[in-house]
Amino acid sequence: MTYKLSPVRNAVTTALLMMSGTSFASDGVNEAANKKETKEIERVAVTGSRLIRPELTSSLPITTVTSEDIALSGLTSITDVFTRLPAMNGNQVSIDENFGADARNNDGRQKIQLRGLGYARTLNLLDGVRMAADTDGSVDISIIPTTMLKRVDIKKGSASAIYGSDAIAGVVNYQLLKDFEGIKLSASTGISEYNDAPTHTFSFVGGTSFDNGGITLGIEAKKVGTYNRGSRSFYHPDRSDQKISGIFEGTNFLSIYGPDGNFTYSDCDPDTATATYYMMHRSNGSDGNNLSDFAPYSATYKGQAGQACWELEEIAQEEAEKKYKEAHGYNYQSETLDASKRTEYSVLLNSYYNFTNTLEGTFQLLYADKENYAQEAAAVVSGLFVSKDNEFNPFGRDVRMNRRLTNLNKRNTTTVTTPLHVRFGLSGELFENWTWSSDLVHSTYEAKTAYPAALNRTLLQNSLSGPDVCLAEDNCSALNPFLDLENLNSELLDAIMIEGIWTEHKATTNTFNLSAVGEVYELPAGSIQVALGVEYRTEEASNKFDDVRGKYKLVGNLAQEESNIPPKRKIKEAYIETSIPLLEDAYFAKHLSIELALRYSNYSDSGSSSTPSVNIYWKPVDELMVRANYSEGFRAPTLFDLYRGREILTDRWYSNSSDPCSNTGWEQLPLCKSFGARVAEAEPYQWSFEMGGNENLNPETSTSRNLGLVWTPEYIKGLSATLDFWKVDIENAPERLTRVMLRENARTNGELFADLIQRNPTTHVLEHYKSIIINIGKTRSQGYDLDLNYAFSETALGQFTVNYSLAEITRGENQYLGDDEWTPSIGRYNNLETKQSFGIFWNKGNWSSSFTVAYGSKAFNSDEDDILDLTDIPEKDQYREAREYAKSWSPSYDLKTLTLGYDAQAYGRFNLTVQNPFGETPPFYDIARGYDRGPNPRGRYFTLSWFKEF
Repeated sequence: MTYKLSPVRNAVTTALLMMSGTSFASDGVNEAANKKETKEIERVAVTGSRLIRPELTSSLPITTVTSEDIALSGLTSITDVFTRLPAMNGNQVSIDENFGADARNNDGRQKIQLRGLGYARTLNLLDGVRMAADTDGSVDISIIPTTMLKRVDIKKGSASAIYGSDAIAGVVNYQLLKDFEGIKLSASTGISEYNDAPTHTFSFVGGTSFDNGGITLGIEAKKVGTYNRGSRSFYHPDRSDQKISGIFEGTNFLSIYGPDGNFTYSDCDPDTATATYYMMHRSNGSDGNNLSDFAPYSATYKGQAGQACWELEEIAQEEAEKKYKEAHGYNYQSETLDASKRTEYSVLLNSYYNFTNTLEGTFQLLYADKENYAQEAAAVVSGLFVSKDNEFNPFGRDVRMNRRLTNLNKRNTTTVTTPLHVRFGLSGELFENWTWSSDLVHSTYEAKTAYPAALNRTLLQNSLSGPDVCLAEDNCSALNPFLDLENLNSELLDAIMIEGIWTEHKATTNTFNLSAVGEVYELPAGSIQVALGVEYRTEEASNKFDDVRGKYKLVGNLAQEESNIPPKRKIKEAYIETSIPLLEDAYFAKHLSIELALRYSNYSDSGSSSTPSVNIYWKPVDELMVRANYSEGFRAPTLFDLYRGREILTDRWYSNSSDPCSNTGWEQLPLCKSFGARVAEAEPYQWSFEMGGNENLNPETSTSRNLGLVWTPEYIKGLSATLDFWKVDIENAPERLTRVMLRENARTNGELFADLIQRNPTTHVLEHYKSIIINIGKTRSQGYDLDLNYAFSETALGQFTVNYSLAEITRGENQYLGDDEWTPSIGRYNNLETKQSFGIFWNKGNWSSSFTVAYGSKAFNSDEDDILDLTDIPEKDQYREAREYAKSWSPSYDLKTLTLGYDAQAYGRFNLTVQNPFGETPPFYDIARGYDRGPNPRGRYFTLSWFKEF
C-alpha cells in the first residue's frame, strides 16, 4: 500500500495526525515534509491474524489493526484480537478470556496492558483524546463499536512527553470512520461444541456526506452467553495428581465446605505434644441429635516437647481435611459460571462540518449501556461456633461449623455501566504551512453493581448460641445447624437475610486543548517543524456504597465501605515538539533527523512534572532505517488512590499468612525477636483488614529507551523485518503490598507503619492492619520485539502471506522498600517472558483463509523452593536457577484460530471461524491464575459472521 503526501498538504496532514493521537514524527510525515517534490513513502503491509503492521517509518514501534483486519479475523471484538498480540503481555481481559474467579469483582470491563506494565500505564485514546476511565484509571475498551473503527494504532514505548500522564508503557489510539458513504451491516453468531456459551452480535454503520460535511453513525448490540463449570468434565473434581510436561500440578476443586457441612474441634495435650483434630460429618438421613449420627474424620499429630498447641493442631488439621475431602469433598465449581453473561449496546456518532475552506468543526458522541452478570459458588460459612449450650448440640462442647449455603447465600453480581464521551472540535489554517486545532471533551464512566442478599453473621452466630445469647427481643430463635439451614422459619429468615447491597462509582473528565503545528525554518535537508499546545483538564470521581454493610457483619466477606467524593482535580499542561532534518540524500544518510519534545504538567493535588523525549530517525540506505528514543515519563496517582474511602473486611474465611513473625526466619526481625517466640498465624475471624486512600502518594516516574532497526530489502520483494530493543525503569512505583509493610514494621522494631498495624498485646497475633497504597519501590523491565513478514508472489494457487512476531521480556523485576535484592516479576503468573504469534494467510478470487497461532511461555506461580541454596550461584544466574526449581508452574500454551471466508459479492462476505480447532483440553484450571493463557474451556468454538456494504 502506498500513500502520497504533497507539499501543500504536509502541514495539514501533520496537524490531523497530531489530533488523531499520532506524533508528527510517525507515519513518515517528517520525511515527506522535508521534500519539495511529492515523495512516496512505502507502507509495508504485513499481517498477524490479518493484522496490518503499519508504517515502517516511525521512531517508535507501532502496530496497526484495521477494521478489515478485525472483520477478516472472524473474531467478534477488538479485545479478542488484542489478546493474541505479543506486545499485549500480562492479564488481558476479553470476551473469550474473561472468567468469574471472583464474581464480586467481575464487572465485565475489558482492559488491556502493554508489555506487562499494568493497565494504568497504557494510555487509551479515542481519535487522539483520552477515553472515559473508571475511578481506578482503567479503561473499558469494549464500549467502542468495533465496526466504527477505521484502525487502531498501538504505539509501544513511553510517550508521556507527547500525550501526558499514563503513557509509560505506550499508547493505544482508536481512530474512527469518517467520510463513510452508504450502509454497512454485520452480524455474527457463535456457539461452542457443547452447544453452550452462545455469542450474538449485530452492528449497523451508516454514513453520508453533504456539501460542507458528513455524518457517520454506528450502532452495535451484543449478547454474550456462558455455561456452568459443572458441565465440563475437566472440572471434576480432583486434578491435583495431574502433571503436564512434568512440571504442573493440577488443581483439586474439592472443598471441605459443602451443603451438608461439617463440625470441627480439636484436643491438645501440651505435656505429650500431641494434638488431634476432628471433622464430624452428619450421616445422610439423620437429624444430628446423637453422636452416632456423625462419622469422624480425624488425624493425630505428635510433635516435639515444648511445641505450641496451635502448631500441632495446624498440622493435624491439614491431614484431617485431606481425609474429609477424599470422602465428602464438595466440587464448588458446579455452582460457578465460567464467564460472565453480558448484554451490551453502544452508539457512536462521528460528524464534521466545514464552516469555510479553512475552518472545520467536528462532533463525536459515544454512549454505551452494558449489563454484566457473574456468579461463583455460594459464600462459605466458616468460623461460626455452635455453642455447647445450643439445645440441638449433641457434642457437649463448642464446635465450629463449616458449611456452604448453596441456596441462601449466592454470590452473584449484576453490574450496569453507562460510559459517555462527547467531543466538540475545531481545526483550521492559521497561515501558510501552519494549522491549528482545539477540542472540548466531556467523558464519564459510571457503573453500579447490585449484590444479592447476604446473611447477618451476628444474628446467625447468636442463633447457634445458648438461650442467654439468643434473645427473642433481638429476633433470635434457636437454630438447628445440623439440619438443612435453608429451611429456616420465615420469621428468622426475614431477620437474617440482609438486602439492599450495592456499589456505585463514577468518574468524570473534562478537557480543553489548543494546539498548532507548522514549519518555522528551512534547512538544506528540509523544514524544521514545530508543534505546540496547551491543555486544561479537570477530573472528578465518586464512590458510593449502601449503608447496610456499615450496620451489619455479613457472611461472604462483603466489605464495610465508606462513600467518598474526592475534591476536583485540575491539570494544566503545555508541550512543544519539533522535528529537525539534519541530512538528506547524503553519503550513508539518505535521511537523518532528530525529534525533541517537552511537556510540562501541573496537578493540583500531586505536584508538577516536566517530561522530555529525544528521537533519532536515520536511514543510512533506502532499505534500512535505524530509530532510537530516550524519554522520561510520569503517572499521577488516581483520585481513587489518593482519596479512596475506608474499606474494612472483617469476615475473613482464610488465615493471615503474611505476618513475618509467624513465618520461618522470624528471629531475624527485631520486633518478632522481642516477642520471644514465633507468633501464631491469625485464625479466621481473629483479624480484620482495612484499605483506603493515601493523600500523600506521589507520582511515579520513568525513563525509557528504545533502539530499533527496520529492514525492507529491495532484492527480496515482499519482505520486511523490524527489531526493537527497549528498556523501562520506574521509580516510586505505587503498590499496596501488605507483606512488605508488615516486614518493614518488624524490621524497624515496630516503628515504620506503626499507625497501620495492630497486634494483640498479649499473644502478639495480628488483629488488624490498614493496607494503603504507598510509593513502595522500583520496577525495571527490558526486552525486544521482532517482526518478520513476507508476502509471496502471486501464483496460480493464489496469494500467500506469512508473518512471525516475537515479544521477549528479558528482565522484569521489582525492588521494594527496605530490600537490597530485586524480586523477579516476569515469568510469574500471567506476566510472560515470551509471547509469539505466527500466521499464514491465503486468498484466491473470492476465497480467503488463515491459520494463526498465538504462543505464550510457561510461568511459575510461587517463590523458589524453600530448600534451594543459591549461595554458590552467580548473581546473574540466580533468577534462572530459582525459576527452574519453582514449586508450581503453568505450562506454555498456544491459541489456534482457523478462518475460512468467501466473498459472495452482492450477498456480502461470509466467514467461518473456529477457535481451538483441534479441541485441545486447557492445560490447567486454577482460578487464582486465570486461564487466558491457553485453549478456552468452551472447547471448539464456531463463529459464523456476515458483513456487507451497500
